[in-house]
This record gives sequence, C-alpha cells and structure tokens, in this order.
Amino acid sequence: MSKKSDATAFGVTWWGRRWRRALESLGATYPNPRLPQGRLLARNGAVRDLVVAPGTVSAQVHARNKALPVTLTLPVFTDTEWRTAVAALAGQLRHAAALLRGELPEDVDDTLREVDLSLFPKTGELGSTCSCTSRAKPCAHAAAVHYVLAPMLDSDPFLLTSLRGRDRDRLLAELRATRSAPDLDPAALFTARGDLAAIEVHPQRPDERTPEALHLLGRAPGVDERAWRQLITAAQRARVRAWELAEGS
Repeated sequence: MSKKSDATAFGVTWWGRRWRRALESLGATYPNPRLPQGRLLARNGAVRDLVVAPGTVSAQVHARNKALPVTLTLPVFTDTEWRTAVAALAGQLRHAAALLRGELPEDVDDTLREVDLSLFPKTGELGSTCSCTSRAKPCAHAAAVHYVLAPMLDSDPFLLTSLRGRDRDRLLAELRATRSAPDLDPAALFTARGDLAAIEVHPQRPDERTPEALHLLGRAPGVDERAWRQLITAAQRARVRAWELAEGS
C-alpha cells in the first residue's frame, strides 16, 4: 500500500479527513515514525474497546503482547458556548437541515468560527495519555486511536459533537427548539438591504429520497397540519424548479 493510500484509508467524508489531518499536522513538529506506526496498528486491528465520551476518547491498544490504555482529550464546550453554537447553527437553515439528516455541512466551522468556536481541534487542544514509555506526544498508540476514530466519524459525525459535550439527541432537540422560536423583526425582512451578489450559493440537484428541510425541522408554531403539508409540497416543487432554472432549462 502506498504512503498516500495508507493515510487516506482512514477518513472518507470531509469531517473524517479533517479529524485525521488534525493529527497529521503534528508531523511537521515531531518528524518521527509514530504516525505510520499508528496507521499500521490501526489497520491491523490493535485498537479495541474504543469509547467516545464528553472530552475523552478511551481505548485499549494491543501491541507486543500488552494491552495499553490510551486516552485522547479534547476540551468540551461550556453550556454557554453550546447555546452560542446552537444559535449560530440554527440561524442557517441548511446547517440545521443537514444536521437533522445526520450530516455535517462543509462550511459548518466557518459559521462557528464567527462565534470563536470550532467542532474540530484547535492548535494545542488535542491531548493524549498512554501507559507506554514513549515521550512523543502523541505516541504511536495514541495515533492509532486517532486513525481508528476517523472512519467512526464517517459513520456518525455526532461522535464529534459528543466529544465536545453534546450528543445527537440533545443537540437536535436544542436545534429544533431554537428554530421553532426565532427572534425576528418582521418589518426588518422587508426593509433590509444588502448585495445579493455577495451571497454564496451551493446548488445541488434535488434528491427525492432526501426529506424536505421544512419536514425535517418540524411544523412551525401556529401553522395547522394541512397548511404545513401544503407548504412542504410547495417547497418541494420550488426546489425542483430552482434547479431547472439553475441548469438553464
């Protein structure tokens, strides 16, 4: 296996790769063999009993007939920071809808960076402990746990939010609650001014298998069931027509 394919085997989604790169960025600071050694351990199934909890990832790494306990650490957000993060995410409909589909939008950290937060490790935040005698941080055993976590994040990006202190159910409940009670000035919607050309758009072909964002977010307060279903149907038709216009149909 080539060096490139060996590394990229861990992390397929953009968030899985981002986690892997957070570890591999340390290679320039500590140029030693521990990262390829960690990949080899991970690929050979040496990492077992991995558990993600708020602020920690713990596992047993089996090497040379020993089971070494390894713990990775990452600071959790405070309740105040989570309220700020949820408000920022809820303010972007596509972010809220993507999270409700079990995905992380690629620019989620751009939104969180505006409130000085990041789901991914910032410089100096990642820590690790291991019972081995290596003085390198992270050691090969801790690196192996990092690599094994990346494909787990591919399957469940909410492991990352859990590591920061919010599991899937609680985060989505807070998103729905925030979306259902927006603090908006209706008059401002008609008087606001701005440059429409400055708005970045990322059009995607409509997928009938993907639930409409409004459906995922739940019925709006004060709207009866019949009207809500009509609104969802209209939104689905508008989504298809918007794509036709984007393609120049």
